[in-house]
Amino acid sequence: MKANNITLHHVELKRIFIYLAIVFGVYYGLWFIAVILPSNAGKGIYSLLSFPAVFMGTPAFAVFITRKITSDKSPLKFSAKVWKNKKALLFSAFVPTAAIFCGTAIFFLIFPNDLDFSGKYISQTYGAFGAPSDISFTVFSMLRMGTIVYIISAVCFPVWFIALGEDIGWQGYLLPLLCKRFPVRCAVLLNGALWGMAHAPLIYFGMNYGDDYIGAPISGIAMMVLVCVVLGIWSSYVTLKYNNCMYAAIIHGASDIIGEAGVWISLSTKSTLLGPNPTGIIGMSVLILGASILLVRLPNGKLH
Repeated sequence: MKANNITLHHVELKRIFIYLAIVFGVYYGLWFIAVILPSNAGKGIYSLLSFPAVFMGTPAFAVFITRKITSDKSPLKFSAKVWKNKKALLFSAFVPTAAIFCGTAIFFLIFPNDLDFSGKYISQTYGAFGAPSDISFTVFSMLRMGTIVYIISAVCFPVWFIALGEDIGWQGYLLPLLCKRFPVRCAVLLNGALWGMAHAPLIYFGMNYGDDYIGAPISGIAMMVLVCVVLGIWSSYVTLKYNNCMYAAIIHGASDIIGEAGVWISLSTKSTLLGPNPTGIIGMSVLILGASILLVRLPNGKLH
């Protein structure tokens, strides 16, 4: 029995390393190539890396390859039948996004002069899609628009499945393996930190934070690690509680949509490390509070 347990632990460790080697090999390999190539060619490689099918699809691809190499036939923590647990569905679709909504509101309460009542960003960004050039907002109209985006983010089914590529890797596959090697809370934090470091190439090239902020790009990478640890706690909680990483994909997809809403009404005069998006410390403040509560509610022992 003891020999079997040692063999199983060895196989599980092998699966962890193979999965991480594939994911970081693809991400960091393309990052290295993009850096050493001339400017235009490097930008082309970055565009390839940031393409959703590549960045979000790589973790799912890594799961497939890892399972093939290690003859892993264990069931994944995944089911598309999310409606079977309405409580989990409603929690995943509405609670984290409400936390993001509140974080954005807190940012503008602290920096009210950063509110863009002229609608300049929306006009410039979405003018080609029919947005009028003379938009003007009131606080009421902004709240109404935010509520509409909040509802859309919660029921945007296609985005759930786009996000699933990442979550089936990090939450559905790697997390359970880590939970067998480490206490659950430690495994959840480690999983989130690794997920955040996987975003380092994108942050290096300006995604989420641009390149005009204090300590760029190191501070942006560190902030993204924090973002993924925080959002990872939410995602890990629903995955472990309901044995289904599809709920994590719902959180991820919904957060990606409503997370962009803050910048639509911002003059962007403040550091992106602050907000208004949930990738800034103020924007994610309520998410951090919720994650702290959920982390305490997770078991502290290993999963068997």
